Amino acid sequence: MINRKMQPPVSAIDRFDYIPTQKLTLTNGLPVYFINAGSQDVVKIDFIFEAGTWQQPANLVATLSNNMLEEGSARFEAAAIAERFDFYGSYIQLSADQNYGVVSIISLNRHLPAILEVTEDLIKNSVFPDHEFGVLVAKNRQRFLIENEKVKTLCQKKFTQALFGMGHPYAIKNTVEDYDRVTKQQVWDFYRRFYHAGNCRLVVAGKVDNEVLTLLEWHFGGTDWAGEPVLQFNYPVVPDPVKYHHVDKPDGMQSAIRVGKHWVHKTHDDYIGLSILTTILGGYFGSRLMANIREDKGYTYGIGAYVLSLKEASYLVISTEVGNEYVEPTLSEIQNELKRLQDEPVSADELETVKNYLFGEFLRDFDGPFALSGSFRAINDFGLDYAFYDRYLETIRNINPVEIQRLGNEYLSGDEWYTVVAGSKS
Repeated sequence: MINRKMQPPVSAIDRFDYIPTQKLTLTNGLPVYFINAGSQDVVKIDFIFEAGTWQQPANLVATLSNNMLEEGSARFEAAAIAERFDFYGSYIQLSADQNYGVVSIISLNRHLPAILEVTEDLIKNSVFPDHEFGVLVAKNRQRFLIENEKVKTLCQKKFTQALFGMGHPYAIKNTVEDYDRVTKQQVWDFYRRFYHAGNCRLVVAGKVDNEVLTLLEWHFGGTDWAGEPVLQFNYPVVPDPVKYHHVDKPDGMQSAIRVGKHWVHKTHDDYIGLSILTTILGGYFGSRLMANIREDKGYTYGIGAYVLSLKEASYLVISTEVGNEYVEPTLSEIQNELKRLQDEPVSADELETVKNYLFGEFLRDFDGPFALSGSFRAINDFGLDYAFYDRYLETIRNINPVEIQRLGNEYLSGDEWYTVVAGSKS
């Protein structure tokens, strides 16, 4: 019998054994990265295209092109596509971000032939019906109007514009007029240019047996959707010389705050150590920003600091929403916490707490085949391999207060910080 009055032993992670990702190249050259893991007969497949806002010629084009894929293909109308996934208890998700357009499907292995049949047609032979395109644009336009009533949306838009410049694709700059200007031809041309085998890679996780791989070769290994690799686009970062911005929302009951700066890339030697520093600052519920600004001062329900790592850039941002009367005190306390990390070494107890938290999060990121898939993408998107995670664990184990303070002085000081507030100026 287990003696439940005794705490189970706690031990640090000495080594990490991960299930390796294997690589297969289909006949047409399409790379397939697969992770054979898990006990359930289910598989997740991500079709990843270099087709994000980085590649789009005008606002909205990348997102609309991705969303239109399930609105009808040569063999299946939109209703038939939805019915096929519902009938087999499967799932499809379409998404487009700064660099990638993604089609993700989840299916039981025994239903995968039926699901891949329709997935193949919507990827290769989407037809972009006029009516569905109009409905999608109208729906997204309404969602845009609702979102732009929120101070957090206004704040994040202005923050990215100040950080990257209005001409950069990482700056969020959609306007309501864009929904009137965008044409189906623009969206269709984008689809034809970027959604093909030469601009795609697959990440597959779950019960990946030979039958699954054979199905992928059958449906996606041919030359019927061949294309040339897309040339790399280059965009200069032109940050705003003005470091403080206020977006007026006269009827706003609260103000949103973003404080941040450009950060090191994921391939940088200091990236992992800085991830630990960011966690101490505002990366978990017991962080310094939460303890000070939420628990002690009561200015907000929540505040956090995180790093957004993109393919071509990274930035650190501190994010919160507060009552309008607490904007200046909150900004002052944020500066105090940044200064503390430069002036005072972190205590051994606090650092140990953060290390244990990060070890736990690390294990969660590798718990199950779909989590393994996400962890693989987190390195593969940046041209890294699993040695990154070995370095990550080693850095957590060995980092000390002296190194944390060095990183604080090197990266948290200076005048490169941007502050954006969205809310009522009064």
